[in-house]
Amino acid sequence: MNKSLNPFKLSAKVGRSLPTEYFILANLRSEGATIGHLAGAPIAETVVDASGHRYRYAGVAPRAADGRFDVESLCTGEWIVRPGLVYLMEEKSGRAKKG
Repeated sequence: MNKSLNPFKLSAKVGRSLPTEYFILANLRSEGATIGHLAGAPIAETVVDASGHRYRYAGVAPRAADGRFDVESLCTGEWIVRPGLVYLMEEKSGRAKKG
């Protein structure tokens, strides 16, 4: 995960005070193959959120010295999925329900 790809570099003060929850995806459904396991949970090749945005597995989320997710190391389009995976946004799926 190359920091230079992120045009919005957070200052150290902002990075420490910004809640990590802002960078964590929830309410996802898995698509594609299970490509591994982390902490007993399957790693989906692709996940889709309720809005139809697709995310492809990109790696394991780095942690800061205090054990929190290091959100400053995420590149543009990368998000954290519990228990500690990084997924990269790909595209909006045509299969999402319009509401």
